[in-house]
Parts: sequence; structure tokens; C-alpha cells
Amino acid sequence: MSMSSASYFTSLCKEIRENILDSLDLTELSLFASAAPILHIGVDEYIQRRRLIVFARYMKNIQHFIRLLKTTGAVVSGSSALNMVQAKRGAVEINDLDVYITLPFFQELVSFFKETEGYKMVRKFRRPHPGPYNNTDIAKLFRLHKNEQRVDIIVTSLPSAVAPIFQSHSTVIMNFISAEAVFCAYPGWTLNMAGLIHPRMYKQNATNLDTVNGLAKYMRRGFNLYSEIEELAPHGSQCVQTYHCPHMTRSTNDEGKAAWVFGQTEEHAGTSYSIAYVGNHAVVWCLGGDQCANENASGSPSFVFAT
Repeated sequence: MSMSSASYFTSLCKEIRENILDSLDLTELSLFASAAPILHIGVDEYIQRRRLIVFARYMKNIQHFIRLLKTTGAVVSGSSALNMVQAKRGAVEINDLDVYITLPFFQELVSFFKETEGYKMVRKFRRPHPGPYNNTDIAKLFRLHKNEQRVDIIVTSLPSAVAPIFQSHSTVIMNFISAEAVFCAYPGWTLNMAGLIHPRMYKQNATNLDTVNGLAKYMRRGFNLYSEIEELAPHGSQCVQTYHCPHMTRSTNDEGKAAWVFGQTEEHAGTSYSIAYVGNHAVVWCLGGDQCANENASGSPSFVFAT
């Protein structure tokens, strides 16, 4: 895009600019922003505005919450994060706010919602019952309500709040919003309404009625979910060299993601520097499973850890 085209876009009335940006997903917004510095500024303001709109559904003290995300390393995932990475026009409906946090900091977050925002504790699980949060790295689950609003605080025993997101039932919800950024692990699938069911669902006895209902919920929202990688992407003997292979060891620092770092200068956007929001430590994961044309990779275990 030429500078004259960028200037023409910025000269449009606000409503038209918003309508155009509302039709772009996270990857498309990043590409659009890279065309000119003035567009990068506009896209950053737009994405930050969308984050405020999402958070405003659940709280009045938004900046206080963002500061908590920053100081505790907590992240927002689930339908809220999925809505953010999709184009606003046609994005999934947000059902609740799922906040992931580590053991040392969960009390600060619970206090914020109860004392500052007026939420009431509905249920508290020391060890979550079988369901979406039943992996062994989830230590506690707090469910809070205020009127029609619901907040789930998921507490992990891992050193990173991001890590358990990569144990989710499918790649569709491997997204998060941090204080610094919005992140999508599998943009090529997620932003095209598709996803891979995590092999741990059937390899590690992680399937139960609640996880099946979770998968069905996203299928009702229009997502095509597959258990066979061949249905999603070419999968030959060299597959482990591609980011979509379930046997590929992935990282929050790799180039297979889509991410937008709030308030970052254009010259740093998209570089490895832009991933400092994971607490200066990468989260590494592998989906694993049996399905692979590469016999050396087939049967690899699922894992996730924070460096």
C-alpha cells in the first residue's frame, strides 16, 4: 500500500474505517498495519479498543485489571480471546471470562473480582471436577457470578499461566490476551473456522461428557473440528518441519503464531522481541499423538512446559 493509499484510508470517516477494520482478523490486521506507520498506529488503537470492550462486559475497573494481568502474569483465554483474534464482524459470542493465573497470585485476582467488582463466589474447587479444566496442572478453580456475568479463575500449578491453555480440548481455543498482547497459536486453522482435537483427549483419558460438550459447543458455532491431521493440512514425511504438525515442538516465540503487542513501535512488530509478554520466558508445547507419516515422530507424547 502506498503512502497516498494509507492517507486516503485515514481520511475516511471514523465509521467507515471501523467497518473496514471490523472485517479483518488478527493476521489480516497485522498485515494491514505493516503497510505504513500511520496504519500501524490506527490498528493498535483499534485492537486496544476491542480489548477494552471485551473487558468492560465484566468489570468497571478495567485499568486495574490490566495492571493485575501485568503484575501477576495472568491471561484471559476462552471465548473472550477467540473473539479478539477473529474479525469482529462474525466473531463468536462471548459467554464468560476465563482468567488463568499461577498459584502464588490467585488470591489477588479473587479479591479484585469479589471486593472491587462485587462478584459472589458460586463454587470453589480445590481440584476441578472432570470437565474443561481437569488436567493435572490445574490446582484450583473459582467460579464467580454477578447478575448474568460469569468469571472463571483457573489456577495452575505450572510456573506460567499460559501453559495449561495448550492442554485445551482443541486448537480452536489456544489463544490468550495478556496485559501486553493478544495471541493465537494456530491462526491458519482458527481464523478459518477449523481446528484439531488435542490428541491427549483420546490418548490420555482426557475425554468426558464436559469435554465432548465443549467440542460440540464450538462445532455449533460453526467450527470444523478434526481428529485426523490429514483433513486439515498436507501431512507427508517432512511434516515435522511445519508448524501445523501435531508432532512439531511449538513455542510462544516461534513464527507459527499470530500475535499483536499493544503499543509497540512498528519497527519491532512481529519480531521475537515482541513476545516478551510471556514473562520473558517461552512456553513450549507439543500436541503429540499417533497420526504421522514420519515414523520417527508418530506416537510422540503430548507435553507443555515453561522455560
